[in-house]
Amino acid sequence: MEELVRRLTQAAGLCRKYGLAAEELDHDAVLVQDYRVRVALLGAFNTGKSALLNALLGTPLVQVSVQEETSLPVEVFYGTQGITVQRGGRACRADPTVLRSGGAALDGAEMARACLPLPALASLPGISLLDTPGIGTYPAAHNAGLPALVRQAGAYILVFGADAPVITESMAAFLATLPLTEKPLLCVLTKADQFSPGQLDAITEYLEHSLKEQLGVQARLCRVCCTAESRLDGVPEFLAALQVRAGEMQAAEARRCLAAGITPLIRYLEERLQNSRLLEPELARKADLLDDRLARLRSVVDDMNERAARLTEQAAADAADHCRETLAPLAGPLAEMPTAGQDPAPFADGTLLSVLRAEARSRIFPVLESYEKAMHRLASLYGLTLPDRDSGRDAFPDSAFSGTGPLFAGGNTDPAALLDALQGLVRDCLTSGSRQAFASLREALSRPLYDQLASLRKALEDTRRQQHEQAEASSQSLEELQADLTLLHEMMAFAGEEGQSHV
Repeated sequence: MEELVRRLTQAAGLCRKYGLAAEELDHDAVLVQDYRVRVALLGAFNTGKSALLNALLGTPLVQVSVQEETSLPVEVFYGTQGITVQRGGRACRADPTVLRSGGAALDGAEMARACLPLPALASLPGISLLDTPGIGTYPAAHNAGLPALVRQAGAYILVFGADAPVITESMAAFLATLPLTEKPLLCVLTKADQFSPGQLDAITEYLEHSLKEQLGVQARLCRVCCTAESRLDGVPEFLAALQVRAGEMQAAEARRCLAAGITPLIRYLEERLQNSRLLEPELARKADLLDDRLARLRSVVDDMNERAARLTEQAAADAADHCRETLAPLAGPLAEMPTAGQDPAPFADGTLLSVLRAEARSRIFPVLESYEKAMHRLASLYGLTLPDRDSGRDAFPDSAFSGTGPLFAGGNTDPAALLDALQGLVRDCLTSGSRQAFASLREALSRPLYDQLASLRKALEDTRRQQHEQAEASSQSLEELQADLTLLHEMMAFAGEEGQSHV
């Protein structure tokens, strides 16, 4: 690993030497050194996620209550830095008891990190445990960074309470967005001490069948008890196995970062060496051709972006219209809940999020995926490369969902008016969410294309300048260029990729 980090740092230095951006390689070198396999604990409210975390740690670190729900994600890992709370993009130190007491100290926070020298974590230095708000709860729905945080996890522990052994519609919709079958997964049944062996057998069989039918997950549940005399059968073994694999996963991530980071530099140096054989008139003509190529690429990309934006907007509008059919049967019961002294907002929030995710998957994501495929085809046509990504799923549509609380604040009990209000909220959310998702995807795909052509253009200009300054007096002679290119090809081979020419 030290060698991989050294090579990342070395590649960043070469980027700076030739005037190319090195920030991402510097950032990757730091991230790789601090890499841990994040294990996300996921489940509905009151299934025992926080109790399971405390039992694993051997100390009551986070709040456990049947009345107070977990308000923000908490990541725990081995170290001595203590508790930090992230708020507004800044991390501030906090009292060690803040996670257990909760309250105003966590208001407005996005997440917390606990870097603690606990004995239970000492044998798991390559792992972090992420406690999350209950799926479908208000904190989960209104934490814009949670979907990305969970999706980027390296492994998952799904937690189900034996007293409520169901996979709700909102929970299934959320879990369906995660790569559960692609990463290490453990399913846990908590509160096992509250039921007889026969009852547990029936509950386990039902849940295992539900996991297969609703999520396509073939898994056996581990039965655990998180009381004072905790019994955590299977969970420590799962984490220990992950710890063994952590080094391999860290090395794989470092190699991926190295290969991605040095590819543009290899293209630049190859172009420089190829251009060194050309005379000034030929360089000028080639520069004009490249400028024309970049202008044509921008024109094509702009046209594709405009068309994709229109299709995304239309997909959002169609999805909102379709939602009315789903929401119509719910308007009456929701309108009656306030008169019965019940708060309809939590139920409505969970239902609307489930509907939004379903509509996004069926109508909006296909448009984004089609756009991404078209951009990859365009990149191939121009001899360029694009990064693989997940079509904006991380932040859509949860980050655009503001909640249904204001709809019920006035005590509205007219089902027709409530249905119109619900559909209006859905329409706003789908429209805003689709715009955010498309804007993120457009930026992630357009910029690499322009940057790659811009680096080739820079190679031309640097070659022309070098020729004007006389190659023998230049600090970047042909021999030096060739030596650096050879070094980069060696790095690419070390990263597990072939350093093939892209020119």
